[in-house]
Amino acid sequence: MAQKKDKLYPVTIYEKAWKEKNSEARLKLIKTIWLEDSTFEEPSTSIKGIAAFNNVINEFYKKFPDAVFTFGSKVVKDNYVTWEWKIQDSKNKLIMGGRDFARLNGKGQVSKIIGFWDKDATFSEEDILKNLEADNFKVVAQYFECLFKTRDFNTMATLIEEGAIYNQAEGLPYGGTYKGFNEWTKMYAKSAEFFDLEIEKEPVYFSNAAKNEVIIYFTIKCKAKKSGKTLSMPISEHFDLKDRKITAIRPFYFDTKQFAEFLKSRK
Repeated sequence: MAQKKDKLYPVTIYEKAWKEKNSEARLKLIKTIWLEDSTFEEPSTSIKGIAAFNNVINEFYKKFPDAVFTFGSKVVKDNYVTWEWKIQDSKNKLIMGGRDFARLNGKGQVSKIIGFWDKDATFSEEDILKNLEADNFKVVAQYFECLFKTRDFNTMATLIEEGAIYNQAEGLPYGGTYKGFNEWTKMYAKSAEFFDLEIEKEPVYFSNAAKNEVIIYFTIKCKAKKSGKTLSMPISEHFDLKDRKITAIRPFYFDTKQFAEFLKSRK
């Protein structure tokens, strides 16, 4: 039993590496069992070396940040080990399942791993797009909450890709193109000089997950600070996303000219 446990040590560390979400901590684990000529193959990739294997796991967690791994019992024959595994999300919904075969070098290290996917267990392309659509909705909904309700700019900053573009209509007093979240906050501050607003109708969400786009439609009720007048205005906002972060926003006002005149008008 002790000999079998020792033989399985590199597989145990391999599984721990897949569960470790911190890249640096994971790399330390990988280095204890992986060589520069060790290989990893599965339907989506074929790599060799320590850094390349760590990057495979990094890329996986970018797509499935809340993934939870479960590994089955091991079958050992000479320097070969095989076992089943499955991956679920935080709500126990199956992401993927399959079987791995490992060849060990007898010195506590992995020579090669080949992963086979269970096509009946994996998500279909339609399911993957549905999950991506749900994730994109969450990002946009959280952005909306931070901007219009909680004013939580610290959380909002985590939702925005570095260098993201915000395009405001040129006819507005705060119109123009703003690049990066710091510039966005300046635009928010400038717009607040002209009006106070409340959400009159909560947003309706539309999405094209294949293009990483989300569109929301809602209505604001504004009070102009110069005139004290009020105006309701439907707005749609177009969001582009990448890796579950916002890369661009373009708002469309139902009547941009009317809205601009409303903001500039005096008593």
